[in-house]
Amino acid sequence: MRDEYDARLWNDGREDTNKAIDGLIKRIMQAFCVLHHIHWSAPWTIGKTC
Repeated sequence: MRDEYDARLWNDGREDTNKAIDGLIKRIMQAFCVLHHIHWSAPWTIGKTC
């Protein structure tokens, strides 16, 4: 019984952690996309995004 409870807590915590990490990675990639656009911006590429 205790093992089942611990397993559920472990899975729930891992799922929340994975969601948080996914969100962090998404924000980091958005930041890199913006930096890439700023660094490589040219008049003929205005309006295009990653």
